Amino acid sequence: MSGLETMRKSLFCITLLFFFLAIGPWAWGSDLKGNIHIAFLVDATGNKVFLELVQKEISTLLKNSYTVEFEVRTLDSSDREGMKRQIEQLMQDDRINCIIGLALDTSDALIGIKRYTKPVIAAAILDRKLQGLPMTAEGTSGIDNFNYIESPFDVEKDLTTFKRLYDYKHLAVLLNARETLLFHTVFSHIGRAVDKVSPGARLSFVEIYPHKLAESMAAMPDDVDSVYLPPVFVQDEVGEQKKLIDLINERRLPSFALLGEENVRMGVMASIAPDRNINAMSRRIAINVLKIFSGTNGADLPVQLSQYTDNYVVNVATLEKIDFFPSWQVMSEARLINLDNERRGRRINLPGVIGEALRSNVILQIEQLNTRLQQQEKNISSAPFFPQLELSTSVDMIDDNRVNAAVGSPSRHTWLASGSLSQILYADDVFANYAIQKIFLESQRFQEKAQMLDTVITAGEAYINLLFARSNRAIQNNNLAVTRKNLDIARNKEAVGSVGASEVHRWESELASNQINLNDAHRDLQLARLSVNNILNRPINEEFIAEDLDDSTPIELIITDPEVYGYLGDFKKLNRFGEFLMEEANLNLPELKQVAERVKAQKRDILNRQRAYYIPDIRIQGKIDHVLGEYDTVIETSSDLDTPWSIAATASWPLYKGGNRGYELEKSRIQLRQIGLEEVSLRNQLSLQVQSNLQTAAVSAREISLSRAGLKSAQKNFEITQAGYSEGRNSIADLIDAQNAKISAELGEAVAKYQFVLDFLKLERSVGRFHFLDTPQEKDAFLERLQRYMDATEENTH
Repeated sequence: MSGLETMRKSLFCITLLFFFLAIGPWAWGSDLKGNIHIAFLVDATGNKVFLELVQKEISTLLKNSYTVEFEVRTLDSSDREGMKRQIEQLMQDDRINCIIGLALDTSDALIGIKRYTKPVIAAAILDRKLQGLPMTAEGTSGIDNFNYIESPFDVEKDLTTFKRLYDYKHLAVLLNARETLLFHTVFSHIGRAVDKVSPGARLSFVEIYPHKLAESMAAMPDDVDSVYLPPVFVQDEVGEQKKLIDLINERRLPSFALLGEENVRMGVMASIAPDRNINAMSRRIAINVLKIFSGTNGADLPVQLSQYTDNYVVNVATLEKIDFFPSWQVMSEARLINLDNERRGRRINLPGVIGEALRSNVILQIEQLNTRLQQQEKNISSAPFFPQLELSTSVDMIDDNRVNAAVGSPSRHTWLASGSLSQILYADDVFANYAIQKIFLESQRFQEKAQMLDTVITAGEAYINLLFARSNRAIQNNNLAVTRKNLDIARNKEAVGSVGASEVHRWESELASNQINLNDAHRDLQLARLSVNNILNRPINEEFIAEDLDDSTPIELIITDPEVYGYLGDFKKLNRFGEFLMEEANLNLPELKQVAERVKAQKRDILNRQRAYYIPDIRIQGKIDHVLGEYDTVIETSSDLDTPWSIAATASWPLYKGGNRGYELEKSRIQLRQIGLEEVSLRNQLSLQVQSNLQTAAVSAREISLSRAGLKSAQKNFEITQAGYSEGRNSIADLIDAQNAKISAELGEAVAKYQFVLDFLKLERSVGRFHFLDTPQEKDAFLERLQRYMDATEENTH
């Protein structure tokens, strides 16, 4: 072949190529004038908002290149064959260049055609997997002339997540009564998903009539225990959607929304659908239409809007309304909304909580009843000191052989009344028991006081833990917002190519971790609220408004005295202050006084066992009988014999009991030595507790200012690092470190101000008194003793 022929063939191929390129845009049905005719298929519901948005987007994108005309065909969803015939007619109509299904049923009908002679877009897909739609590795349909817009919703994933939250047995799906599709497409797809996720569950479809919501809900089967909520009403009926959700919650039914967070914020219990909106879908349809008329086959167009992660949200306020709380393990995966429920209920503060606990705490009330029981034990032990009087009556019957007046038995039947009186003159067992019970009563009073002091600490600690848990939740919530901002920065940097996808994924991982931390913080706050109600003996779920620690709700601690506070900054004065507090503890602590009472009781027990060897029990007894009647008598008894009486005084010694008295005495002596060692150990422990609590409280006081300074520096460092990361001067590791330092400083600052109060409450507990519970006179006396001690110690030092 000559060079000339080769050149001719090359020119022919190039010409042919340009020809095909030139006619390519019209190969899909446009005429040579640049006119495009698009047919929209809708159903009877006619979502006008969606239709108008799609038309607007297409017109905006194509107006500079084409003249676009729209045709809207309303198809009867109840007539599947009729829908198929109308679609085939449109396929054969040369005027129509593109067909777009905008409703669930019309899109489903387009899927059933299988063979497409012109471009077709199924824009409203319920569930790609359930409807059997393919997706290639490139994210396209792979079907000639066919494109679909993948649903942002996954019914199977929804129902799986819902099942983990609530183990439904009878699921109701609410659908607009005007949607005839619910009897075929939706029923088929959702039914298959339910069978796969929860094979034993029943499924009911409930038709909802607009403006007749109550009547529609009344038709729901009584044994329905949960609701799956697709978009029952289109956007121009959003008010009806909210009313419907309120009715679901009134029936206390757990619910799950197909649409996502928008419905959850209206009151649906949960959803996992990613945040998407109708505008994004409209824009994707318009872009795909533009590409089709620019020469791209529908088989090669993307079917996905974009890549989104799940947006798993749970409405905590709804959980409370329907009185259902999933396990925290399941809840930890979700982002919780409507957390702040502290706008309802009574207002409480730290002094009020402590005062109410001293009146209402169950454990303290039990201890108070123990004191009353011991009072009765003491009273019972005093009864033998008083005369014991007994009255009885009896009827005697003897046989005839013994009826003999000479021996005092003149009658066969005798009715006799008897009375006896006894009085202990001396019995050391009785006296010892009474003395010991009195000592036990005093010991129990000290036990009650100890429980009262512990109740103050328990109530104070529970309330302060509540305040910290609330601060922690706010800090974690703010940190989550910061991480979202950092993720946005990373995505913007990825878009311009300054960072790789791995950096975005790292922030997505941080975001998930922060969500878990926030959920944990919410859990801790709820547990803290329950703890406060439990300590106050109130309904466990009672709502209340907790006031923070500030000048409006002060609690007067020892440390609030300016001069006492000054001791914290002087090492010598702090040590002297600690020695003074130990002396006060020895005087005040009910535990020490309780041990002292035990020693007294044990010594009295030893004395009793010693006296048993030589001191007798002395008592006096008297008895009188009176014959009320004699029957079947041989001879009448003289009246002076009808009332015999006697009186006696006795003294008794237990001479020998097998050595038991000696054993008991030695046992009591051993117990006394044991109590003595317990007292030594207790004093050592309490001294250690006073000193350690004082040192801890002193550190807490200093940490308040240090934590504030640290937080200020950490915030500045984070702001500088975040700006540097945005501009490319700092790495992701730098920003994560700065963010972690910032949240640690925030938590440290929150802990410091609450821990300061709690540490000084514990210090006062170790001394055996609370300054804020003392009378003004007692407070003044304490401060005077402290001042004298400090002055005397200062003089001795010099």
